Amino acid sequence: MPRHSSGTGNVLPVPPLDIEEVKFWLHIMEEHALFIKTGLPFDQTDLIEEASAFEREFKALRVRAEKLHNEKKFAELIADTMASLKEFIRYKSLLLGMSMTNKLGSALPPLFFDHIIREAEYFMAILEKIRAGKKLAVVKAQEADFWLRIMADHTKFIGSRLDPSERSLRGVVEGYEVEFDDLSMQSRDYVSFFEHKPMDLPAFNRFLQDSRAATMRLRDFKQAAYDMVIANRMLSTIPAALADHVRREAEHFLLVLAMIEKGIIKVEKDCVDMKYKHNTKYGMIVDEEVVDSVETADFVVAEEVDERDYVAEEEVIDDIELDYTPDNGREKVLPNIDSLDGNDISKEDPGEIKAKYQIKAEVIPEVAVEVPPQPTVAPKTEKKSKYKWGDNWPRQLGKVKA
Repeated sequence: MPRHSSGTGNVLPVPPLDIEEVKFWLHIMEEHALFIKTGLPFDQTDLIEEASAFEREFKALRVRAEKLHNEKKFAELIADTMASLKEFIRYKSLLLGMSMTNKLGSALPPLFFDHIIREAEYFMAILEKIRAGKKLAVVKAQEADFWLRIMADHTKFIGSRLDPSERSLRGVVEGYEVEFDDLSMQSRDYVSFFEHKPMDLPAFNRFLQDSRAATMRLRDFKQAAYDMVIANRMLSTIPAALADHVRREAEHFLLVLAMIEKGIIKVEKDCVDMKYKHNTKYGMIVDEEVVDSVETADFVVAEEVDERDYVAEEEVIDDIELDYTPDNGREKVLPNIDSLDGNDISKEDPGEIKAKYQIKAEVIPEVAVEVPPQPTVAPKTEKKSKYKWGDNWPRQLGKVKA
């Protein structure tokens, strides 16, 4: 991203999108350490202590990130984070190997460790880009491939922790498992398509819209699950922290899609030159030669702006309204996302660096796609819930033709 002087000598402000991304992933890594610590068997004292140490380390890094005001300190944070993350990936890989060979005795399955390794590697790729000062550009097919696989994993983790007696909820989750496995496999197909035949494809744009609609419904189910967990209205072994964790990751995926759609993050064409393929494992181009050679491969920012006036295409981002309710008479639900990392800004520090943008995502165009109904149980509440996941969910995508 371009760096602009704040008028204070050689001290430059921290780029808002960079710091928000780092804060988001530091929180995720901290929680990974917590989940490992609480999921290991009690006799693995050395491994538990190591998980506790990583939890403390990433919490300390996140506290530092909240207090940053200039690039010099930000560069130091990036270097320290990369060092800690490298060791964390090593530790996670050790646990994966032990889990796969039945030497761990943990309640955490191998897929869990593989999942959190992939997320850590994605974070490392982001840190490498920031450290190198490279311009960022998203490759949509590969970005969708990464996130849809993450969402598919979440459905399996939730399903495995529900009590067997929760038959209706298990039916809902099983429906999401099938849906996101299909979306994940389809995203990999598109990655392969575009590697062999670069082109603009309307069918892929429709696929992204379908993925966004499905992720919104899954996000709302995760929110409902979190609400039920903290109210003791669901029988499961799902910790409240885990339910909130997976919800925030869904929010982050939706935020990435919204920023792509509104031009806050421009995209590299979904056709990556094969000689640069090694740079795009997690959907973002980092090679400056590639980015600069593509007209749409840069962040769109106002020229010569101060951090305090950071804008994207003269839009302000405070409130993201994602309208996904079909035009069939149902009440529209417009969830608000007030922070760039998908967290509730009221729980974070809005005075630190709050990028001023506004996204109003377009309503999903009319698409007649039949989706078989799934058994669901809508929780009974005394007052109207903010999130709607029960009734006839998953809904049909787009407007149903008469």
